[in-house]
Amino acid sequence: MIHELNHFGIVVKDLKKSMDFYEGVLGARNVFQSIIPSTQTDVVYLQIAGGLIELLHRADPAPDEKFGITHIAFMSDDLDNDYARLIEAGHQELVKPKVAGTGYGRLAFLSDPNGARVELIQRDGKMRLDSNEHPIIKSFDHYSLVANDLDGAMRFYQTLMGMKTLKMMEVPARELTMAYLHWDYDVLELLHRPTPSTGPIYGHFALRVDDVAEALKAFGAQGVPVDPTTPKRAGTGIGNIGLISDPDGVKIELVDRADLRDL
Repeated sequence: MIHELNHFGIVVKDLKKSMDFYEGVLGARNVFQSIIPSTQTDVVYLQIAGGLIELLHRADPAPDEKFGITHIAFMSDDLDNDYARLIEAGHQELVKPKVAGTGYGRLAFLSDPNGARVELIQRDGKMRLDSNEHPIIKSFDHYSLVANDLDGAMRFYQTLMGMKTLKMMEVPARELTMAYLHWDYDVLELLHRPTPSTGPIYGHFALRVDDVAEALKAFGAQGVPVDPTTPKRAGTGIGNIGLISDPDGVKIELVDRADLRDL
């Protein structure tokens, strides 16, 4: 059974720069680090507040290497059956269940209805620790995906993956539907507009802070790229949002509304 939304996977150009940013600026904790010998790929799991991201760094990247967010991952306690069930439901097979390249656990990959690369992982141990404290970041808020096919995405993540719906929000002024699903602490945001998006599927991940304007000022003072159009009122009208970027241009949204479970 699938039982946890685990992480966004991010391919990085410079592991040291990325580690300096995530550990030094965002206060992430290194909870697992290994290497895939066959491809000389560093694998690092970082915990930000209570949420996880995975950094992947190849010593010799291919000329067409895609940097940034490349997949979303879920934990399973029965990888073979979960994978078979999802493939039988019509979802594209990418990588059949196999031992992970690090040798720790097993994994498989398939596509969601919108083309997002979805990883299933089965491991005996836990990587996640108690939520770590940070003077600015209060919690990991959500992972975000663009869903041109919202109905298909809801069937996939809700019906087949077992996530529960937290909120459905309509923003008429922006012709935007926002669906929030969760596995306990971890929340997935699906963004849908009537006109299909041709941009990235993996939009951003979001962190909750007390005051977006003050957070942007503090991160900007540390040299972090800040989107000059922010802070601004959230499209939902609830709180404010700001945007910063990691060394590979990955968007990190800051929000200062209440926890989604309290709205």
